[in-house]
Amino acid sequence: MSFEFHVESYLSSKQLNNQSVSLVIPRLARDRIHNVMYYKVNLHPVAMRGDTLKQLINIIVRDFGTLKDQSVNATHVLGGFEFKCILMKLVELRPTWDQLQVLLQEGESGFSNKYIVALVLTYLRIQYYYLQDESDLAKSIVGIFKMYICDYRKMKSVALDMDCWSPSQSVSVCIVHTDELVDWLVTRDEVWGFPLGKCQWCQGLDRDSSSSGESSSESDEED
Repeated sequence: MSFEFHVESYLSSKQLNNQSVSLVIPRLARDRIHNVMYYKVNLHPVAMRGDTLKQLINIIVRDFGTLKDQSVNATHVLGGFEFKCILMKLVELRPTWDQLQVLLQEGESGFSNKYIVALVLTYLRIQYYYLQDESDLAKSIVGIFKMYICDYRKMKSVALDMDCWSPSQSVSVCIVHTDELVDWLVTRDEVWGFPLGKCQWCQGLDRDSSSSGESSSESDEED
C-alpha cells in the first residue's frame, strides 16, 4: 500500500462566484508559484509583514513600476515568474474596486505605471470572467479596458502565447504594446499559460476592437 499523499496548494479563504478566488489559477500553476523563491521571499505574509494590498503595493511598485526613460528593475517582464507570483497574490487578496483604481493611477509625472496597468488588466480578465455583461462591475471593467485599448506604450513581455514554465517551449521575450495585450485578453482563451474563462462582457469589447481595426484600415487606404 502506498503511503504517498498530496497536500493541496494554499487556497485563499476569500470567495467569488461561490468558490475560493484561488481556483481561477490552475492547481499546477499555483503549486509552482507557491514554491518559487521569489514568492517565498517577497510575498509570503511573514515576508510582507502583513497580508493586505497595502503591503503588496510596495512590492508591485518596486518591481514593476518604472521611472520614465529609466527602469527601476529591468529584470522583470510581463508573463515572467515574478509577474505570475504577484498576479497570484492579487488573486488571493481580492482587492476592492477602489484599491484597483488606486493601482491604475498614473501618479507622479516622472513615473510610468504601464507594467502595473498590464498586471491589473490581466487580473481583472482572469478573476472576473464570470460577470454578466449587464452588471455594474462588468460595465466598470469594460470602461477600463476601453480606456487602455488606445494605449500604445511598449513593454517587455514573454510572448503572450507562451508559458515561462513550459518544458516544451523555448521562451522568448518580445515587445508588447498595451493595446495588443488588451486585444489578446478580450479575444483569446489563454495568456502566458493561464486560462481565460469564457466571458460575456468581453464580447462587446471584441466588436469594438474589430470596428476600430476596420476603421483604421479604411483610413489608411484612403490616405
